[in-house]
Amino acid sequence: MINLENNQVGFILSILAALATMFGWVIVAVKKNLSDYLIAIALLFAATAMILVSIFELVPTADKAGLDLVAIIAWLAVGVATVLLLRFGAEKIESSGNKLEKSATLVAAALTLHNFPEGSVAISTAIVDLQSGFISALAISLHNIPEGLAIAVTAVAAGMARRKVFFLVAAATISEILGACVVLYESASLSTAVVAKLLTVVAGIMLTVSLAELIPHGLHSLKQARVKKN
Repeated sequence: MINLENNQVGFILSILAALATMFGWVIVAVKKNLSDYLIAIALLFAATAMILVSIFELVPTADKAGLDLVAIIAWLAVGVATVLLLRFGAEKIESSGNKLEKSATLVAAALTLHNFPEGSVAISTAIVDLQSGFISALAISLHNIPEGLAIAVTAVAAGMARRKVFFLVAAATISEILGACVVLYESASLSTAVVAKLLTVVAGIMLTVSLAELIPHGLHSLKQARVKKN
């Protein structure tokens, strides 16, 4: 059931979760030379947080809001397809130019696009169930730190200027805040069914990003760290 009294609390939670992305930039700004091991732990931690919040918070909240199993699977598929289309587009664009810099820009672009619907998670979950909203916001905050780290690290590795690195991370942060703003503005007209579908699409996006991007990159970085150690 939609509870509009919780929308402002949910909005504040969404803002705080979004701002956690900037901590990833702070880590890189303070410590420029990050080890492969630290990067691996950050990426795997982010993936774990996203998977857990998707399975144990977003999908159950959508179910609680009245979405049946068939609809949940269908909207999860929409989220999966969204990420796969982004990856396909990224591969096409990456065929020319400075590959490392292009890759850094694409990482930032993909995460920025993924952050827009993600910004709706805490506020959307809160207006269905306030406790779940707090848990979702905490999980998103924890995964946003290594997400900002991922953007900053790839940008620094590509030799980008400090100002550009900052703006790439800030863009991802602002995108998430805008997603929360849209839900806050439209919350009076949102139905329970719309919120449930939105949460399920985001769950599909988060699961796919975790399984197809973060975990493989994290395991690769972990392997690199072990090779260097030996």
